[in-house]
Amino acid sequence: MNLPIRNALEKTALTFLSAVLFVGFFQFNNWVFSNFQYSEGISWIFLPAGFRIILVLVLGLPGALGLMLGSWLIDWDVFSQGQIVLALTNGLVGGLTPWLVMKYLIKRKWLSPHLHTLNATQLLNLTLIFAAASALAHQLVWLLLERPQLNIWIDIWPMFVGNALGALLMLYSLKFVLDRFHRKI
Repeated sequence: MNLPIRNALEKTALTFLSAVLFVGFFQFNNWVFSNFQYSEGISWIFLPAGFRIILVLVLGLPGALGLMLGSWLIDWDVFSQGQIVLALTNGLVGGLTPWLVMKYLIKRKWLSPHLHTLNATQLLNLTLIFAAASALAHQLVWLLLERPQLNIWIDIWPMFVGNALGALLMLYSLKFVLDRFHRKI
């Protein structure tokens, strides 16, 4: 098999694997933290936010595309309710926001492109910037598409806190594991 076809197949497989993992992790989060929901789609602890960052840091664009596809699978009921634009846009925001934040921070040299070289401060900055960008992007999409019962000035804060707490828990846990693994090698 020639190299371009093999690369395309590998990226496609990583995209689909990312989607499946994200959906599974989303369901796991709903099961574990169902009592911490602020409202539908907004949780005070949202571990998949950290998973979004990890997938994008590790896999790049295929990870972001997998997140987008996974978001569409999660929002399948929104599609069936005839709100196709909302579901498609929600997936775009969910998948591309962490990738765009990562690209911006790397371009500004505020973030190392290699996960194992990230220090605690870079992880904190990445997490807070991503949590703010994700919460703002989702709330703006929902505002523009007139999602019922939305109060952007109030709903943005629980989403920011949930994204930040979930991402911090995931990223620092992963960093801890990677540091221990790296020391043993």
